[in-house]
Amino acid sequence: MNNVILLNRSQLEEQLESQGLLGISEQLIERMKEHVHHIAKNVYEQFVLDVKMVVDNVLKNITAHFIFQEDDDGKYESLRFILFQDLTITEER
Repeated sequence: MNNVILLNRSQLEEQLESQGLLGISEQLIERMKEHVHHIAKNVYEQFVLDVKMVVDNVLKNITAHFIFQEDDDGKYESLRFILFQDLTITEER
């Protein structure tokens, strides 16, 4: 998934770290990249990634909001630029 670039990865990692979930950042980013490849090529919109993961024997529902960032110059037609917006985490016991 080399043609998807998360522009503000550090913000996503900071929010995950604040919840004690920094270890899942790579998995979440890879799922986001896979999701982007299933979305129409020229659509610029917000999308949500819902993920359920078991962390320390607790089921976590992770909802991450992303938005496509347009390439105003048109230089990088083969790349998809993504901005992380926010993260919501709930637990089920």
